[in-house]
Amino acid sequence: MALTKVGSHPSHGGQVVFNATASFTLDPSDSGKTFILKDAAVTVTLPTLSTNLAGFQITLISGDDSEHIVTGGASKIYGHSIDASGTAAETILPLTGHSTITPAAGIAIGDKYEITSDGTNWYMFCVTGAEVVGS
Repeated sequence: MALTKVGSHPSHGGQVVFNATASFTLDPSDSGKTFILKDAAVTVTLPTLSTNLAGFQITLISGDDSEHIVTGGASKIYGHSIDASGTAAETILPLTGHSTITPAAGIAIGDKYEITSDGTNWYMFCVTGAEVVGS
């Protein structure tokens, strides 16, 4: 896994912010962490849903203009994505029971994905420089 610790904080054993330069799979111990995705398109795989994941939260931030993908296996990703590209076509798009979230071309540095689980579903809120679609 190509993760490099960037910052620290007393919680989570001092491991809070990581640079991610290759695709990786999250596990329950990653809750509360922030991952900066950069240097190439990164696919982030969410942990398998279970009641033990209730309260799991992560933040993903694009550190470049690559089209980063989030996948959760089962069709359990819900929420909204805001296309903040600065064009007349800006929209709020619903995410309704998807297994994979994929952005279109136009992702920008600073685009952000907030992801939370109640153990049954994933809840995602995205603000990006391009349309994000679910499949």
